[in-house]
Amino acid sequence: MIQAADPWGAAWRRSSRRWRKFGKAVEQAAGWLVWNPGEYGEKWHSVYRSVYPHGRHPLVVFGLNPGPYGMAQTGIPFTDVKRLRSALPKFAKTLEARDFGVEVPGLAPSTLQPFLSRTFESSSVRIYRFLEEAFGSAEKGCRDVVVANPCPLLFISPETGKNVTPADLGRAVRARGKRDARALLEELNELRAANCKDTLETLQPRGVVLLGRDVQAALGELLRDELGEAKVVDWEHPARAVPEKWSRGLINELKRRKLLRAKK
Repeated sequence: MIQAADPWGAAWRRSSRRWRKFGKAVEQAAGWLVWNPGEYGEKWHSVYRSVYPHGRHPLVVFGLNPGPYGMAQTGIPFTDVKRLRSALPKFAKTLEARDFGVEVPGLAPSTLQPFLSRTFESSSVRIYRFLEEAFGSAEKGCRDVVVANPCPLLFISPETGKNVTPADLGRAVRARGKRDARALLEELNELRAANCKDTLETLQPRGVVLLGRDVQAALGELLRDELGEAKVVDWEHPARAVPEKWSRGLINELKRRKLLRAKK
């Protein structure tokens, strides 16, 4: 059997492809607009993987799904263009050397751009505060922390023009009465579990952080069965958290569980 040269890259691409049909089903059932940054953002994510290759048994962070100001523009979860340029200079320089324009709105498709009203992602501020405080720099942190998407799809409600998440899906489908919401939610959870298992098999993480109650409910039991209670950390989603408190609290919890490696 031939070993993949970039096993995490292969898993990342599988993760994006397995959601294609589901994205179309969501468009029909919920009336949402759907994009797949995991697919169109691969041209930047592949560069990111080459610049910051992860080591053995990284810490894995599972978020919710891409945001319009983060991964939708950069291909990298929890990374807006501002953080990319200021905190990941090697990555930014490599992109520029390959003639990628690292400016807002980055990779965002023209169909998404009318729904963008600001230039940064609030979650990115907290995540990069954590990487810098825990590892000494974001670039060092990116070699030991891998962020995976349970769901790689970006959803926008055409009624409000705002980002919506898998946590909103059941209510949106029931409001339209288009199909059995339960069946769609079951499919959502099956796909998220498939992404989770693929990530575990590929990365063999020493521990996992679950950000937010929706992801915790969807993946917590599966991960605890696979890794054990001590290696799975439930933590507040960073979107509206106080940056210093959020970052320091997560660092202390990871140290308590012996999941945070010492700074080099």
